[in-house]
Formats: sequence, C-alpha cells, structure tokens
Amino acid sequence: MTIAAASLALGALGAGASALGTFEQGQYSAEVARNNATIANQNAAYAREAGQEQAAITSMKGAEEGARVKAAIAANNVDVDTGSAVDVESGEREVNKLNTDTVLNNADLQAYGYRAQAVNFQAQAQQDEIGGDLGAAGSLLGNASSLGLKWASVPA
Repeated sequence: MTIAAASLALGALGAGASALGTFEQGQYSAEVARNNATIANQNAAYAREAGQEQAAITSMKGAEEGARVKAAIAANNVDVDTGSAVDVESGEREVNKLNTDTVLNNADLQAYGYRAQAVNFQAQAQQDEIGGDLGAAGSLLGNASSLGLKWASVPA
C-alpha cells in the first residue's frame, strides 16, 4: 500500500469517526434534554402539590381568624347572627377564600411554567437529534468530497 493510499484510508476512517462523534453528541444532547423535560414535569407536579398543601394551611388559618373575629364580636355582647356582625364574618370568609384561591393560582402558574419548560426541552431534544444526524451526514459528505479530490490526485 502506498503512502497516498494509506493516507486516503486514514482519512476515510477519520471521516467516519468524526461523523460518529457528531451523531453521538446529538444523541447525548437529546437525551439530556429529554431528562430535563422529565424533571420539569416532575417539578410541575411538585409545585401543584405544594400549592394545594399551602392552600389548605391558608384556609385553616383563615378559618381560625374567622373564629377569632366571631369570638371577639361575641365577647363585646354583640349578636353574631345579625346586622353588621354577619357582614364582618362574611367579609372575613371572602378574604379567606381569596387568599386560598390566590395560593392555588400561584401554584398553578408555577406548574404551568414547569410544563412549558418541559415542552421546550422536548423540542430541544428533537432538534438535537436532527442536528446530530445532519451534522454527521455533513461531516461524511464534506470529508468524502475532500477524499475524492485527494484520490483524484494520487498517481496510478
């Protein structure tokens, strides 16, 4: 085997190795993105669960505050079942509901953000795979062209 032929063979091996490396890098990046999507979906579930727990705590605190207000009204010898006392208690319940709903809404927004991240990571995974495939093909074609020119210049 001549030096020129050996050089061409090594060039072909190098082209193959380069293409394989590009392909594997794309696959690896895609797998990392898929793992990140899984984590983002888990975070969305955790955010929702934490929000529900926090909403339950907020609701209990609101009920406690409502009972404290009612007790304070009764302690002042005011009928808790008539007039402005009823309005005060109703207002207290509405504030409690609003606070609880706000906690749930914030948790839903946080979960939505994580789900949006997951969708973006899935799209990134697809693009990484395509990029790896195209990069590998481009590497092979570019090196094949270069090797073809070298082959054409090898004396017979």
